[in-house]
Amino acid sequence: MIRPNDLFKKEIVEYSVCGEKYVNLDNGATTPPLKEVQDRLDSFLISYGSVHRGSGAKSIASTETYEDARKTILSCVNAPKDSYVVYSQNTTGAVNLLASLFSRISGKIAVSDIEHSSSSLPFIVQEGYAKYKPHKLARCREFSYEINEKIQKKGHSQVVRYPVDNLGIVDFSALKKLLKKYKIKALMLTASANLTGVQTDVMQVAQLIRQVSPQTFLIVDVCQYIPHHLVDMQSLGADFIVASGHKFYAPYGGGFIVGPKQFFDMFMPYQIGGGNLPYIDMNDHFYRYRNNLAFDPGTPNAVGAVSMAVALNKLREIGYENIESYEKDLVEYAYDRLKDCQNIELYVDREHLGSVITFNIKNKNPQVVAQILNCKFAIGVRAGAFCVYRYVNRLLGVTDDSKIRKAVEMYDTSLIEGVIRASVSLQNTKDDMKRFADAVLAIAEDRLGE
Repeated sequence: MIRPNDLFKKEIVEYSVCGEKYVNLDNGATTPPLKEVQDRLDSFLISYGSVHRGSGAKSIASTETYEDARKTILSCVNAPKDSYVVYSQNTTGAVNLLASLFSRISGKIAVSDIEHSSSSLPFIVQEGYAKYKPHKLARCREFSYEINEKIQKKGHSQVVRYPVDNLGIVDFSALKKLLKKYKIKALMLTASANLTGVQTDVMQVAQLIRQVSPQTFLIVDVCQYIPHHLVDMQSLGADFIVASGHKFYAPYGGGFIVGPKQFFDMFMPYQIGGGNLPYIDMNDHFYRYRNNLAFDPGTPNAVGAVSMAVALNKLREIGYENIESYEKDLVEYAYDRLKDCQNIELYVDREHLGSVITFNIKNKNPQVVAQILNCKFAIGVRAGAFCVYRYVNRLLGVTDDSKIRKAVEMYDTSLIEGVIRASVSLQNTKDDMKRFADAVLAIAEDRLGE
């Protein structure tokens, strides 16, 4: 039996707004730390010292704990043999690192419209720089908007889209044709869409890649998946996974990539400086590590690393089957309360429900609805385009975004289409979902004066 009071500090569970208990349904953006994570960090910080940089007791202890965190992460995701854990500040940082490395390989990147923009934009920028000839770049003070546009255009030519349906489900027939048509060096795939929570059949995508385009690397974004479901890299067939600690109850600035050692060892590090090289000789030639340290520039975020390891261990201890069952019960309860209201548009069907309910209320601005939920009902949700603008426009039937583009160029974002997302986690209860459903129905049925 999952009890939020056992998993989180009292202050988190009982946080109130204007005297009323706050219901946090914005867990898809970030989650609070587990009690066990906070307690472990308190003890870790007592002995915290310089990681990889000292000979004293604190440095030795901190370095061992930091490196043990890598082993825990590898174990928790059942990574293939000879995999690295490369730490990052979040998933965006992780994908930017991969984009930099992949820009040094020929071929194209494949993404879909359901992917978070962090899964496409880093590749567009890095591929653009790689293709834009350095001798054509102006001096720094003359670097212009036009040059930036040219770099972006070059990058776009290297990133191709594979189609998904209106639920975000991969069109496997079309993907097969795309893999045959282009030399795809890497395919980005979300395991669970941040907008709708719809899960992707990662194994089927991996099998298709192995059959049609075995040279293609599969990068799986498990950011929204790993708080709710077991990640098994070997079963999934993923070459890389990327994730952020703040999505799975470790919000201390940590993220990670798990990927093949052989791949990372091929390249010069994404960033270089102190700590991630063993020696610089008298000719200014530097030598590199052939291990994880090559991708640990500067003083690493040991707190972030330790917190992620503790959180993943705790989730494994709770049991993902228990987590799935608990959260499914919460989401289905609220969904069933809302589905028959004619004024509510639901953007995911019950069959594909994950940990997210994505919706709009007819003839009401989603941002205004979110504000009402917060100010009147003490319920926190998120409204907007969730960094998947193309998919949101498609979902809402926008076929021409020229007016939106013109407004944005004038720094006006009010025309950007959006939806509302309520996302659950282990901190939520059935009472939270009842309050949420009651509040949304009251807004939809114009009963706010009651």
